[in-house]
Order: sequence, then C-alpha cells, then structure tokens
Amino acid sequence: MDQVDRAGDGRAGAAVTPPARGVTGRYPTLKDVAREAGTTAATASYVLSGKEGRYISTDMRNRVMAAVATTGYIKSSPASSLHGKRQGIIAVLVPQFSNQYFTNLMVAIESVVEKQGLSLSISNTFDDPDRERDLVVKMVQQRVDGYILIPTTAGARSTDPIRKLRVPMVLVDRPLQGASGSFTEVFPDNYRAGYVLGEHLGQAGHTRVAYLGWDSGFEILDRRREGFWDGLAAATGKRQREVSVNGDFPADGGYRLAERVHREHPDVTAWCLGFNVPARGSVDYLRDQRIKVGEDLSVVMIGAPDWALVGANDFTLVDLRPEEMGRTAAERLLQELSGPQAAPARTTVDCLLHAGSSVMDIRNSH
Repeated sequence: MDQVDRAGDGRAGAAVTPPARGVTGRYPTLKDVAREAGTTAATASYVLSGKEGRYISTDMRNRVMAAVATTGYIKSSPASSLHGKRQGIIAVLVPQFSNQYFTNLMVAIESVVEKQGLSLSISNTFDDPDRERDLVVKMVQQRVDGYILIPTTAGARSTDPIRKLRVPMVLVDRPLQGASGSFTEVFPDNYRAGYVLGEHLGQAGHTRVAYLGWDSGFEILDRRREGFWDGLAAATGKRQREVSVNGDFPADGGYRLAERVHREHPDVTAWCLGFNVPARGSVDYLRDQRIKVGEDLSVVMIGAPDWALVGANDFTLVDLRPEEMGRTAAERLLQELSGPQAAPARTTVDCLLHAGSSVMDIRNSH
C-alpha cells in the first residue's frame, strides 16, 4: 500500500507550517502592487515600465518596488490573463525528456488532467538550475494554474516565485533541498527499491557484488544505494565489502562506468545498476565484451525501461511505478486547485520487484 505522511517529514500527523504566501494567495496584479504602495495602478505601471518622461518621486518609486517584493508580482505576458483568472494550464517541469521513467510519469499526469479539461505545458530543464529558474519565471508570466515539478538541486531558489505566491505545486521524485516549510510530495520508495534487490542477490548466494550509481546530489536518491547494502546484509547475515562506484548519468557514462568496474573489480559476481539510463550503457558494455547476463554475471537494476523486458532481455529489476506517481501527483494538484488547500502531504509509492532470469543462484557453486 502507498504511504501518505502529512507534512512531508516522514511523520504521520505531524504539524505543518504553510509556506509563505503573497498578499492575495493568487497571482498578484498591478492593482495589488498599487494598493500595497498606496498609489494608482497607472503610476505603478509607469514605474515598472522604466520610463523617465514623467516625474515620479524617489519615495514613490521605492514604495512601488517594495510592493513588488512584498506581493511577489511578476509582469504577465501579453497573452496571459490581465486579471489573475484561471488559464486552464498546468506546468510540468521535467529534468530529462530522454528518460523513459519521466516519459511514463508525464503520460500518466496528462491522462488525469485532460479529463478535467486542463492542458499541460511541459518543459525540459535538462537538470540545469539556471534553465529551471528561467522556465519558472516564464510560467509565472503565463499565469499557469499549478505546477508539477521534478526539481534540480537548486529547486529551492528556482521555485521561490511559486512558493511566495503559494500557487499550487506538487513535487515528484525529488525534494526541494534547502527550502523551509512543507510541501505536497510524491516519491518512490528508493530505499526499499535498493533493499529488495540486495536481498534478492543475497538469497541467491551473492556476497561479492558492486553497486553502479550516479552522484545525483540528492540524498533521497542515495537511499537506493543504502537500501541495497542493507538488504544484502540482511540476506547474508553480515555486512559485505561495499563496492559502490558512481559515473555520469547518460548511457555513455554508464558504459564507461561498467568498463571501470569490470577492470577494477573482476571478482564480483553481480552488479546492481542503480539508474535506468546509465544502466543501458552498462548493459551495452557487457554485450560488447560478450559477457552473458545471467550466466557469466548476475545483473539487477532499479527502474523498468521497456528494453529490459523485451526480446531476450528479462532483467531482475524493481519497478518504481512512475505511472502511479504521475497519477497521484496530478490528483493531488487537482485537489488543491478545486478548493481550500489541505495540509501538505508526502505520498510514498510502493515499488514492485520483477524477478527475471538475469540472476544466477550460486548457493551451491562454492
């Protein structure tokens, strides 16, 4: 069963402190800025346009700019609403379009929101904090109704305009590192995903194993590695020597990482591939070296890309269920859009083990 924790700190029923919000709780308008500054909308507009033909006192200019900071006002694009009305658009920011994990998540989100007559504006951040920040500002200018985000490591800074206005926002897969307050979040059970694979290998007699990972910068993703070694220890009855090596995220990075692990640790009998994109490169390396998966080397992975389960491929893997995460995230956001915002909650989606033919049982081979 999927788990829901109120407040997003892992403690069911914990008290929450809502994030800061603007003076209106919606996208502020020039009227909000003018009201805060004690002037007219025309004067506020003139100050913000940067024009110099009309005399405006320094005090008034300072009051208008202070009002902008207080309200969180960002000028809207010409195509957006002039009165802060709903646009019927949900913004989705994803770090990797090429990652099937996120593709499946996006399709699931769309399947939910389109039934409500809403549209998606989907953007690829490429895991670039500066691009993420620029995209958020553009979405604020478009006055989108809500956000579903898989943030970068600088997501706290990038989402400051959204959080200041308290526009409905749901985080998926990753947290806002360094941000205060609690948020609505939907995460996979990364620790459990690693644990069941380590346990599976240990139960098949493997004690000399390697974990091939990625230095993501997110502690929550590092939980995969922690869970893997804990699961192996639980199955074998003792802590095994840990061989954990990180590489670059793209598939070619996975290829180079596999080459390194094969060269430096030829004695291991099994690999755990912690991320599905570099996993593709690692599997390509084994193929090029004519190393037979399930015969010469046992291989398990976190993630369930199509290629791992088609044709002759039948990898033992953990499905993080991105479709369920996408549906849940969309439902949570729609709930926030339809009425008073409930207390932020963290939902942890259970993972599923697929036991394929890529693991050898070596318990009787010693």
